[in-house]
This record gives sequence, structure tokens and C-alpha cells, in this order.
Amino acid sequence: MTAASDRSGRLGGYHGGIDITLVEGTPLLALAAGTIVSKGEGAMLEGIYLWLRHSPEDTGLAYWVYSKYQHLESFPELEVGAKVAMGQMVARSGKTGTVGKHYGISGYPHLHLTTRKSSGGVEWVGPRGETRGLPLFDPLAIYHEAGGKMRGSAGISATTI
Repeated sequence: MTAASDRSGRLGGYHGGIDITLVEGTPLLALAAGTIVSKGEGAMLEGIYLWLRHSPEDTGLAYWVYSKYQHLESFPELEVGAKVAMGQMVARSGKTGTVGKHYGISGYPHLHLTTRKSSGGVEWVGPRGETRGLPLFDPLAIYHEAGGKMRGSAGISATTI
């Protein structure tokens, strides 16, 4: 996708991820082992966010994966550079960036999950995670393509998810 994007991550009219409706405060788990590469707060439609980088060594896949968790309840306690295991809690769901305008006065508590794929190695620019040149893909593909090879320290495997 080469369309211009705004601060929300929307690409030329594309949504740029999937929305999962959740009660505020629901624990959000790392979809694969990885490293925290960015966290912060954006404007309307973004809210508090967290980016994880999942290397081929983390996942057993032939490519790098970046995952972004948006609309978090509060800033994650994990520091940039921290390693996480698959299934480890990384944040809690919220509605930051959704109160007013598009979502109404009450906002919309949910997780906006974006996953991007990089076959050329690490492609990370700037503290906000400018990964917009990388293709979006379905996060369930990580489990499908891993074929049960992925394991987290909690004993979770791709075949049990």
C-alpha cells in the first residue's frame, strides 16, 4: 500500500488493523514472543499504544512481525527494550483516543490490533514506529504459518490458540 496515512494509522481509507471489542481493563497478551520497541500516546483515533517486534527467532517464521496494540487503558509498565514471552500480559484494553467525535461522548473500549510483516529484516524508523511501508496482514496468519512451531515461556503454543 502506498497511500498516504494519517496519525491514526489509517491508510488511504483502509482501517489499518482489526478492532476487538473488549471491556476496559481486559489483559492484553503478547501474540508472540518479542521486544517492546515503542510506546506512547497519539491523538484522536490512536490513544495510548504499544509496539512489539517479533524476530524470526521469536516466532520460527521466515520474516519479522510488528504488532501494535492501541487504545490502551494506561501506559504499559514494560519499558522499551524489554523482552516478552508469547501470552505475557503487555497492557490492558481501554478507550483512549476514542472519546468524542467519531465514537461519541462515551468512547469505544476496544483493542485496535495492527500487524505488519517485513521479509527484509528490521525496518523501524523513529520512536513512533513508522512501519507504514510494511504490508499489513492478518494476525491469525502468524499462528497458521507457524504451524505449531511457536512456543512461549508459559507453555502456550500456536496449536493451543
